[in-house]
Amino acid sequence: MTLCLQPSDVDRSIQALRRDIFIENADAQRIACQIEGSLREFLAAKELGHSFDARGVVVLGRSGTGKTKSVLRALETLGLHRTAVGHSPRGHVFVPLRDDVTLRKLRMLISLEYGWTPKARDSAEDIWQYVAAYIERLQTQVLVLDEIQHVRAAGAKDRQSMRDALKSLVQPQKGQVIPILIGTPEFAEILNSDQQFKRRYSVVHMTDLDPGIDASRAIKVLARYCRGMGLELGKSVKTRDFAERLLHASYYAFGELCEICILALKAALVARDKVLEIEHFRSTHAQRFDCLAEMNPFIAEDFVSIPTDVSLDGRRGL
Repeated sequence: MTLCLQPSDVDRSIQALRRDIFIENADAQRIACQIEGSLREFLAAKELGHSFDARGVVVLGRSGTGKTKSVLRALETLGLHRTAVGHSPRGHVFVPLRDDVTLRKLRMLISLEYGWTPKARDSAEDIWQYVAAYIERLQTQVLVLDEIQHVRAAGAKDRQSMRDALKSLVQPQKGQVIPILIGTPEFAEILNSDQQFKRRYSVVHMTDLDPGIDASRAIKVLARYCRGMGLELGKSVKTRDFAERLLHASYYAFGELCEICILALKAALVARDKVLEIEHFRSTHAQRFDCLAEMNPFIAEDFVSIPTDVSLDGRRGL
């Protein structure tokens, strides 16, 4: 079957914008600092043949705050680019977790990222022996586990096993890596439940945007994206009122703010408009969430009363 669909020039331009422009921010800088520090110590110990516990990094924040993108950007800046099965070496391996994770499934997901499928009879310990061999052979230095909060859904015994496994990743043995755990704030429950676990990891908490501090910053972010697309900022998106509407629409999460700006830019490009106005944000939000006008923060008079957890049908999220 052949897909009778081709991306438009606008689609290509928007994807290039997402790929090429990264907006620096304080959270991303703190993440990069922690990762770089851990990696420098790790490499120095390897170079000197010194056995020591590496230090992992935990990045916690609400959905839309830009956790994963900031981690991947930091790794790329350090020369650890995204790799796939068949590449060698593989400086870092990225593993997204599922909501049914157990210790065996966790290790199986890691093994699948290396291109090896465990047999049904393989235990969690068996699987790890293969994974550790891949880590050594392919010179993996960093293991990124995304959506780490899913380990909370496991039973008490599995949670303990996974906690012990995450602790052991940093220890001087075959398969030692710098683990980077990305998840929502709920994972702190697991992290804080074991002092040995907690002291082996540095933690970065993503921060919320503040309309009293970040209004002008929001417009600067938008201006940066506009320059990348060759568009101008209209008068309606240069006001403090608009900036506060944009912050509220993004539920005060930096990553979501960036995404909203990009989607509005796309609407302007599709319409062949040279100037970006608030109407592009209004129409994009209405199309994205199919909400009533009074639930659209770019048109509602009392926009601050709109819940920041609005569901797709315009009602308060459950």
